[in-house]
Amino acid sequence: MTLRVLNKTWLLPAIAVLYLILIVPGQSQAWETPASSGYPLVMELSLTDAVFMALRHNRSLESAYLDRVLARFNLRRDLTKFHPDLEIDLGAETDITEESTTYQGDDRPDSRVTTRSTGTYATTRISQNIPTGAELSFVWDNRARTTRTSTRDASARRQPMDTGWGVEFSQPLLKDGGWAYSTASVTKARLNEENAVRSMRDAVIDTVTLVIKNYRDLLRAYQDLKVQQESLHQARQQMELTRVLITTGRRAANEILQSEANVARQEFALENARSSLDNAHLALLNSLNIGRDITIIPTEEIAYRTVEPDLEQCLEIAFARNSGYLNALNQKEVARLSILEAENQKMWDLSLDAGYSQGWNRDRHGPDPDYRRDEWNVGLSLNIPLPLYGNAKYQRESPLLQARIALRKAAMNILTTEENLENQVRNEVRRVQSAHRQVEMARRTRQLSEQSFEVSELEFRLGRISNVDFIREQDKLRDDRLAEIQAIISYENVLTDLDRLLATSLDTWEIEFTPHRADLEEELLGRRTWMLGN
Repeated sequence: MTLRVLNKTWLLPAIAVLYLILIVPGQSQAWETPASSGYPLVMELSLTDAVFMALRHNRSLESAYLDRVLARFNLRRDLTKFHPDLEIDLGAETDITEESTTYQGDDRPDSRVTTRSTGTYATTRISQNIPTGAELSFVWDNRARTTRTSTRDASARRQPMDTGWGVEFSQPLLKDGGWAYSTASVTKARLNEENAVRSMRDAVIDTVTLVIKNYRDLLRAYQDLKVQQESLHQARQQMELTRVLITTGRRAANEILQSEANVARQEFALENARSSLDNAHLALLNSLNIGRDITIIPTEEIAYRTVEPDLEQCLEIAFARNSGYLNALNQKEVARLSILEAENQKMWDLSLDAGYSQGWNRDRHGPDPDYRRDEWNVGLSLNIPLPLYGNAKYQRESPLLQARIALRKAAMNILTTEENLENQVRNEVRRVQSAHRQVEMARRTRQLSEQSFEVSELEFRLGRISNVDFIREQDKLRDDRLAEIQAIISYENVLTDLDRLLATSLDTWEIEFTPHRADLEEELLGRRTWMLGN
């Protein structure tokens, strides 16, 4: 469902000229652009261009994408639970020991023994977790040591070498075992990633929504300024006409005071419109993050297309895409997995362990012969915790109780979220319908007001209505024109709010959402981006 309502047409060039005449001369220093900014002094900008410019320059989004790099890194770490782990441990050490003995009052000579020992080792370990909870590991251990012992009369050398490998297998049969328990953490990681991706998508949607509304506020401010100037021009014409009528004796002299007061009010209203334009302009610059030295001229015109959202279709889209509702569903699944984990941890600890190892020892300089050893082991181990009372008992029961409460709360939260979402969608659809009716009524009122003003202007020239009545018609026409502009902008904003609630803003504006940015990942990880997976 497409909810975009602004037609992509250019404003009259007179709007840009009007702004430059009325606003820029009085603020030439405030709006002067440095040469290094890279942007022109005056920038014509369509709504589509504003949206895409905000996505390129928004610092909050870039910060969120930086967080996504770490989130994807942690996710990949969690998903490698059942991938093989390879560890290589290398080491070397050297020891020098000297022992000396001195005999007092004896004919035996002093003795000194020096021992130099150098050792190296290399251990390789490969371990693999299996979704049943089992662990399979392979270890290859190599150790070599050279020892040289020297005395005054002789020296001895030994070079023992130990080499061995072994395979071990351990399968928990109760606690820590089972496919569901072992894969629960991986499932939780995937659910959390789904929530994170939707959160990133919502951040982009919020940025788009903010820019759209700020752009429309600026567009409305331009149109309000134009209406106020036209009203001021009419008030001045009316004042000159009143002077002419007074000169010819067709009006009382004191009526010129009413006309002058009307001109003063219109000048004051025009100044307020200029201030509102400045505020709207700064708000749009803030959302675009392009500095404060640029004057933006919106190239859209205030127009709308009638959109009649279907309530049932909107509800279907909302329940399929709304982050709050989908996150509530995931929260319930996480709570269910937490109960499974807590129940598993209360089981007896029964494990099947098996292994085989083989090793050799040899010393080329030693008198002992080489030997080989083979070891087999198979067995069951059982550990039965029986905390009867006290802190240990409460700690054992606490996780399961917390998990059950969390599941109950998650189920209630789904019902609450579902009801709130349905009410929000119904309310937004109702607001769209109401805003559309207000636009039609405001347009009809403005048309009638223009016709009434034409009649009043003719009657004023003929002296059939008072000066006060004519001024009242002028004010009414101005207010009705402003009301029509505000009604159209409000209608468009309500459609944008509905788009945001349904999480369809990116589809409406044909923006391709990517949950991560490859350029940031490459900048931070370099050649190690493979660690993030696909």
